[in-house]
Amino acid sequence: MIEIAVFLYGLLAGCTLLIAQRNQQSARPNPAMVQAVGWGLISMSSILSVLLFALALAAAMGASGPLIETVTAI
Repeated sequence: MIEIAVFLYGLLAGCTLLIAQRNQQSARPNPAMVQAVGWGLISMSSILSVLLFALALAAAMGASGPLIETVTAI
């Protein structure tokens, strides 16, 4: 399941960056949908990085639980 999510994230990020780059070269503004997807990807990435950092910090401090054991076993 995680493979599908990573694939879709990469596909969305690649298409968004490609469209934004073509619009920049053509000196055109980005459509509202491209900006919305870009902001969504940025916010999802930053929230996920904060959550994973907190999980890593908890694991480093010796916390235990099913989520920490599952993630650190990977």
